[in-house]
Amino acid sequence: MKKIAVIHTTPVTIPTLKKLLAAAVGQGEAIEVVNLLDDSMLPEINREGRITEGVKYRLNSLLLLAQTTGADAILCACSSIGGLAEEGRAIVNIPVFRIDEPMAGLAAGYTRVGVAATLQSTIFPTTALIRRKAEEAGRAETLVLNSLVIENAGSLLAEGREVEYDRMVGEKLKALLAENEVVVLAQASMARAVENWPEEEKKRCLTSPVSGTEAVCAWLKQR
Repeated sequence: MKKIAVIHTTPVTIPTLKKLLAAAVGQGEAIEVVNLLDDSMLPEINREGRITEGVKYRLNSLLLLAQTTGADAILCACSSIGGLAEEGRAIVNIPVFRIDEPMAGLAAGYTRVGVAATLQSTIFPTTALIRRKAEEAGRAETLVLNSLVIENAGSLLAEGREVEYDRMVGEKLKALLAENEVVVLAQASMARAVENWPEEEKKRCLTSPVSGTEAVCAWLKQR
């Protein structure tokens, strides 16, 4: 049985990613998921306006801890610390995947791209990753990114007010979608807001959970 360790910065993503990983690995196969959570990192990043040394230390500690579980790979479920996770590849002996990397690669194929987040800390690392993917594809000069932070939405989800969260985020995403070819949902937790949308609109919203879990499971199947 394959084993994957998932690093979370919010408990919201734990049940969703466990379900998606099971689906991505395929019927008749099994995967063991080890969840590692530190919900102090995002508040600290947003409070300080930057990634602190403390956050770096705790993420590196989680990467090393994940390796001790005997996992075949590590999946970082948070876009805000995706860059740190990439840097952390140097301290572990197993692959470290960013959940948002496949999504960013898809987004880089378009010209007008909206990027939405509910946290300011997520916007920069996500747009930076999309620009990097566009540069790798030779499309950097034609890419136009339009960013939006949906203020106060995160607190609704944290308080269990899911209906209000879905409505607020959904309205903002539809407005952003009207001005762009596609909209990138910078946080895995945002995918819930478009689950019940018409398929035509839904497919224009690029989310990280499905593509990110499929990417890591595709690698596991090749082992």
